[in-house]
Amino acid sequence: MTLNELVTVLDPHAPFSTALSFDNAGILCGDPKREIRKVLLSLDITYSVIDEAERLGVDLILTHHPALFSPQKTFSPADRVYRLIEKGIAAVAVHTNLDAAKGGVNDVLASIAGLESVTLFEGDPDGIARAGVLSAPLPLTEYAARIKADLSANNLRIADGGRPVSRVVLCGGSGGDLWESMVGTDYDTLLTGEAKYHHFLEAAQAGINIIEAGHYATEAPVLPVLECWLKQADPALTVVYSAFTDPVGSV
Repeated sequence: MTLNELVTVLDPHAPFSTALSFDNAGILCGDPKREIRKVLLSLDITYSVIDEAERLGVDLILTHHPALFSPQKTFSPADRVYRLIEKGIAAVAVHTNLDAAKGGVNDVLASIAGLESVTLFEGDPDGIARAGVLSAPLPLTEYAARIKADLSANNLRIADGGRPVSRVVLCGGSGGDLWESMVGTDYDTLLTGEAKYHHFLEAAQAGINIIEAGHYATEAPVLPVLECWLKQADPALTVVYSAFTDPVGSV
């Protein structure tokens, strides 16, 4: 399929029109008429991912995070998009539209987190966060340990609001500020990838648990979904996974 056809295949699943205003989802570089036969999946595009793509002979790097967010007037060989164009490798990002999509980032995370009766969280105006319930309440430390194992998370931090985990709001990536919208509801725990110090401090005082499992760990599980969507449209397409992994380590 062509690059433009590949984007058209993804659009019904994660409509690019639903990407948030700050986002840069879609074709980042590449000829829309170019034939795509081999795709490299990665959460991010780094210099090493570009080198990997060249070594593997892929036509396209398909990522969650865009390699370019803000308008840029000049490019140099140090820029990732410059390197992609120089090497003839196309790039497509499926970002906040994939966060919000049915079956996307947050639905996958909700499944891993063991949530039932999953719905959109009404406290999130962007329509990205999900809410659901556990089949039975669990102590915070026990549930957090389960999340760490199931996500293969390198790092996990918690804020203890003094309640067991029963009703959960989640948002892959950076969703630490969502705890404020949970105050006054019956939701007791926020699961997200990133939270700030004052999120932990203030949420605990308000009786809200926070589980921070890592940006990468909460979003990377969606990559097989992208592979599935592409292979359903073109079984002959070769899809490979990048060796790129969580850049945040632990000691």
